[in-house]
Amino acid sequence: MLEARPEVSDLHSIESARVPLMRFKFNGVSVDFPYAQLPVINAAEAIHANDPRLLEKVDEASWRCLSGVRVNRQIMQLVPNMKKFQLLLRCLKLWARKRGIHCHLVGFFAGIHLAVLGAYVCRRHPNATANTLLCRFFEIFSHWPWPLPVSLHEQTPLWSPDGCSLMPIVMPCYPPEFCASNVTKSTFNKIKEELWRGLSLTKDTSSVDIDWSWIFAPFPYGAKYKHFLRIVLSAPTTEELRDWVGWVKSRFRSLILKLESLNIGCDPNPSEQVDHTIGEPNAVFLWGLIMYSNTQICTTSLKEDFMRSVTNNIYGKEKCAHSDIELSVVGMPQVPKSMSDHPAYLQKLPNLPPRMLGYPPMRQGCNAVG
Repeated sequence: MLEARPEVSDLHSIESARVPLMRFKFNGVSVDFPYAQLPVINAAEAIHANDPRLLEKVDEASWRCLSGVRVNRQIMQLVPNMKKFQLLLRCLKLWARKRGIHCHLVGFFAGIHLAVLGAYVCRRHPNATANTLLCRFFEIFSHWPWPLPVSLHEQTPLWSPDGCSLMPIVMPCYPPEFCASNVTKSTFNKIKEELWRGLSLTKDTSSVDIDWSWIFAPFPYGAKYKHFLRIVLSAPTTEELRDWVGWVKSRFRSLILKLESLNIGCDPNPSEQVDHTIGEPNAVFLWGLIMYSNTQICTTSLKEDFMRSVTNNIYGKEKCAHSDIELSVVGMPQVPKSMSDHPAYLQKLPNLPPRMLGYPPMRQGCNAVG
């Protein structure tokens, strides 16, 4: 039905994900359309998705899909001013996208994380202007004593699933649950760095000289990293590529954790590139690498290890039969111009703590070998 709509493009389904969904663009707007199977015959009854009697009967995947609906409704009841909250949330999403920290699959923020954090700020400062709310966001969460959970209620879950222990954020629903998270040590470090950067640019709320455009300046990957992990995903057709990319991205966390186990930090840039020198439809990802020691990367063994995660079920094995992954370590000359162009950003951050100006520099004599 969706494929028949002229407004819909880039449609692909991910049936085997933890949250089964269809992902597409509707008139250019990206949409994640999750699927939940409810124990009702009449579709009109589905509007009562918060009914505890229904929730007791759904399977685990449907429960996760319905969590977003339940949380959205709860947040709408909790925030003191909906218009200010919506404006703050738009700003936070723009900031996260521009700074390369808005992609749940690679260990950064999902929309639900930013919604809960934004709602927390709005509840703490009910009379603040939208500008002040954004400043307070950076002030509060740059100093937040992680792993203390962020919660809009007094109740918090008694346990934390894998990936939630670094930045636990509680969904405002009953029973309380942690937001699903893929945060790792590397992505946690970058999120903290960006929160400190935001604080340095906004902490003087009395100043009329705040340059808001700097808050939303694109992240300068070319200035921060000398080496990148290049991930090329290819498939015979565009439709197969969309499914392949969606599936492999859902396994990216295992690749990040493998790099970290090798004492290599990673900044997984969520944006996709296209290599026009490759004949098949393809998507290219470039992740900044941080070498904490004199470590060499064997991309052959790295790929073998990652492929075990990609092909760990029938769905992955079927997709892999017609599609491909290539891993390599590249330097700045192989990075697209869009990533290598950057402003002289450090001069704008005179009060940023030295440890937050960037990740540890590449040590002398450290080689990244593909």
